[in-house]
Formats: sequence, C-alpha cells, structure tokens
Amino acid sequence: MSHNGSRCHSFSPVVDTPSEPVPWSNGNYSWTMITVQKILENMLVCPGCHGALQHQGEGLLCNNAACTSSPRLWPVVNGLPILLDESQSLFRIADLLPTPGKKSISTAQPIPVFPFIDGPWRRLLSRIWHFRPGLSRNVAAERNNHYLCQLLQERPQPVVLVAGCGDEGDGIAQLRSLPQITLVNLDVQWTSSVTILADAQQLPFADQSFDAVVLQGVLEHVLDAAQVEREIYRTLKNDGFIYCELPFLQPNHGGAFDLLRFTWTGHRRFWRRFTQLDAGACCGPGMALAHMIQQFARSWLPFAGWRLLSDWLTDWLFWWLKYADSWLTRTPAGLDGASAFYFLGRKSDTILSDSDLIRNYRGGQ
Repeated sequence: MSHNGSRCHSFSPVVDTPSEPVPWSNGNYSWTMITVQKILENMLVCPGCHGALQHQGEGLLCNNAACTSSPRLWPVVNGLPILLDESQSLFRIADLLPTPGKKSISTAQPIPVFPFIDGPWRRLLSRIWHFRPGLSRNVAAERNNHYLCQLLQERPQPVVLVAGCGDEGDGIAQLRSLPQITLVNLDVQWTSSVTILADAQQLPFADQSFDAVVLQGVLEHVLDAAQVEREIYRTLKNDGFIYCELPFLQPNHGGAFDLLRFTWTGHRRFWRRFTQLDAGACCGPGMALAHMIQQFARSWLPFAGWRLLSDWLTDWLFWWLKYADSWLTRTPAGLDGASAFYFLGRKSDTILSDSDLIRNYRGGQ
C-alpha cells in the first residue's frame, strides 16, 4: 500500500477557504469550522502526490493535473475531510459516506455482543458481559503522556497528530486538556473524536506539519508499517516527537487486520531514525499471561457463544495478574515477556547503528 511512482513536492496550502466559521459537533467533542479551516490552510495536501488542494463544491480537489490518486475530489462530511487515496488503500470512501438507512455517521457503531439472541435476553446478557474486570492494564501511558505534555509546553501552540485515534487512548486526555495544544485525530472510521479520515500510510499533510505524533496500538493493524514510519518522519518537524505503543505478546485482536509484533529490540530498531528519550514496557508479563490463558481456553471451543462465556469466566479468574506489572515491567526479564512496549523519541538526522542497538539490549537473557 505504499505509494509508487513520482511525487509532486508542491506543498502549497489549501486555497479558497470559506471566510465564515460553521459550527458542527462530533460525538463528545464540539468544534467550529474555523479550527478545520486552520488545518486545511496550513497542513492538508493530496494524500497521493502531496499537491495543493482546492475547495470545489462540497469537496477538496487536487490541483496537480498529473496526480494519479483516486478519486482526486475528496468529500467533506460534517466539516471533516475524507482523504483516502483508493488507488493505494484498502478502505473505501463510499463506506464512510452517509446513506439512507444509516442511523449516524458521527461514531463507530458497536458490534453486537450476542447477535444470535434477540429481545430482552440479549440486553440482559450484554449487561452481564460488560460487567467484568478486564485483563488489560497500561502502566506507562499516563506517565509518558505527562512527559510528552511537558516537552510540548516548551513550544508555542504545538500541533499533535493522533493517528488511529479510536475513541481515545490511555493518557490522551492529558494532551486534550492543554488549551495550547491542537490535536488532529486521524482514523479510517467514524469515532467520537476523529477530525479527519485518512490512511496512516498516506498522511495528507505537508512536510514538517506536526510537533508530535502519537500511535497507540496502531502499527500492528497496518499493511506497511515501514511506510507509516516514513510518513511520520516526513510530516514531523525537525525536532518533533514520536510516541508509540506496540504489542509483543498478545493474541490476535484485529482479525485479518492484526499483522505485526515487535520485541523491545525490534521496536527500538523500527524507530532508529529517532533519538530515544524513553522506552520500555507499558503492559507487562502479567497481562500477557492472562490473555494467553484466555486464548488457550477459547481455543478448545468450537462455538462463538461458548467462547464468549469462556472469555467472561477467565476475566473474573485471572484479572489480578495484570497488577503484577507495576513491578514486573521494571525488571530485565519482565521486558523479555512484556505484553506491549512503548517508545518516546525525538526526530534525528542520525540513524541508530545496529551495533549500538544490540549493545543497548536491556532484557534478562
């Protein structure tokens, strides 16, 4: 899904922006069109060739006559641009447009937990299903986002891209609470916080647009993670920050769209064009063990209903394991068996050598 062929290096701003702000709301967030206009004027470009965009009717048109992107005229729905180059992406714009029969386009619609049961029993079982402690615990996100906030507060009006924003990742509320920080929330589906719909493999932003980029549980779901890294490096300012969380020991949690796992060393090498500020385990061996026990139990069961019951029971039996991670994520052997890792770094002109990478191994083997 990486872009092939020549790129147009014209990073002119969007032109012909409407002069009057138009208010709109999306889920739990209230915005005005003036915020979107600021992003359009200063940052947005064609996702394929990076050419300038021009307002045309209800959409945005690439000004580059040689551009091969499809459709080249992208819609704007409820003030949100949908900038998906369908010639290079698995996702389709038609799936995101409002159509008769759709109740809402402002938030992602939840998948029914018990699709095979109807009526009041389904509502009761859904309530029982959601009444469970859960096996996951991120022990580092709050601390890391606080550190990132401190770094960004030294800058005037920083702009942060949250790629694959979902509804909201752990610790993101700290970034959102700072009025001087502008958050650009990108996803390929409607969520309660999304501000632009686009593919992380083709970011529709000009070079050096962002002070920081945040990825939490995103890279494992993209087909070409290396292309995402290139796009992040391109769109970050020269001294910009990357914060990434990525799984290591976790069962499949995205069906066909769960594609990637990294050890700590592999994760560090992936971000070798960045100077490390902090790195480690954000979800430890306790969480990894609990999820593997749950996956082991459900592997024996042929029917979806039985697997749902198994998940509910293992949640209640093994929820306590995740609390061991407050300590285990600090140990060398705990790093070797962690459920997920984080990396916080600064964009650099130098590349970490493989010899330095191996020499800096921090595990217990």
